[in-house]
Amino acid sequence: MKIAYFDCQFGAAGDMLVGALLAAGLPAEPWLNELRKIALPQGSFAVSISPTNRCTIACTKVFVDCRHEHAERHLSEIVEIIDSSEINPGAKELSKRIFGRLADAESKVHGIPTEAVHFHEVGALDAIVDIIGFAIGYQILGIETSHASALPLGSGVVKTEHGLLPVPGPAVLNLLATAGVPTCQSEIDYECLTPTGAAILTSVVTAWGKFPSMTSIYSTGYGAGHKDPPGWPNAVRVTLGESLATTTAIPSSPRFASEQIAIVEANLDDSPPQTIAYAVERIFEAGALDVTVTPVLMKKGRSGHLLTLLCKPDEQTKFQELLMLETSTLGARTYNASRLLANRQWRTVALEHGQTVRIKIALDENGALINAQPEFADCAEYATKYGVPLKQVLAEAIAKFQNS
Repeated sequence: MKIAYFDCQFGAAGDMLVGALLAAGLPAEPWLNELRKIALPQGSFAVSISPTNRCTIACTKVFVDCRHEHAERHLSEIVEIIDSSEINPGAKELSKRIFGRLADAESKVHGIPTEAVHFHEVGALDAIVDIIGFAIGYQILGIETSHASALPLGSGVVKTEHGLLPVPGPAVLNLLATAGVPTCQSEIDYECLTPTGAAILTSVVTAWGKFPSMTSIYSTGYGAGHKDPPGWPNAVRVTLGESLATTTAIPSSPRFASEQIAIVEANLDDSPPQTIAYAVERIFEAGALDVTVTPVLMKKGRSGHLLTLLCKPDEQTKFQELLMLETSTLGARTYNASRLLANRQWRTVALEHGQTVRIKIALDENGALINAQPEFADCAEYATKYGVPLKQVLAEAIAKFQNS
């Protein structure tokens, strides 16, 4: 499982988190190409990526230049922008989740319904690009789970549309309280944790505190903030690696090999049979390990289907996207599992008329035979060609194999 650890000892903001992903290996051009698909007026913003230093540490700085600003938006307006964008479905879902958290926090702060919340600073173009840009980068990198350090809050006051407010701001405090985030003291005398940064982190992080155990580290990157104080690096560090928990969870067996797999599934209640059959073909062609379709009873007593596929863990996002593109589902869930598997081999046997059919056999690690099954397509072809009942062909094939 690909894991990210966000080290935010000196704070976090949306642009800092995006910069850290870019510094850790997020390819800039594919990311910028996806940003251009955001449903905003052409030329309304431009993004620059530049190398910089914070306390002599090489960092990446991201700056969003807004040309046509409309700073106040409702959640519904932002959701419409996201839904109208031609970006990765997973990035859309994560973007909406982040903005949904922000809306919930603001509604509690101001005592109004979520749909009545006006986003000011976080409704501005730069915040929209930061959040959607982070979600796009998170999906491109294939990060499956994230951990983060305790978060510093800073001190002083911050100027907002509502006037001067103490740091941390009310929305930030609400986000941290709702997610149960640990905080830490620091000497930072400004707002080092922004609402955008807090909303992003509380939407993707599943565990807070120390650096998690990893079997290997892929890369590390630093994303720089605007300020450059002399006493500390104003940057977020992200480390990408392989989760130790996933690797050690694989069961061990002296008789069978084991491996980690991903299970991807979706409920379908309005897809015609032809569409499902075509989707199954496409999924197999894309390299899935197995695909099944199970009849299920869904809400309101409607008949439906559960489409389930097995794949390699690093391919689960690809198959989630394929499910959403080829079926009517609006979401595809995934979870990890492990399996034991036998060694598989092919043998051939010659039947009465001299034609051969294949036998699929399964062996354990010691070479002991576990199972043998004639290949159905070969036996069906033989039965049709020679006018023999299929069950007779299957029985003859097994007998020939057992006597070989």
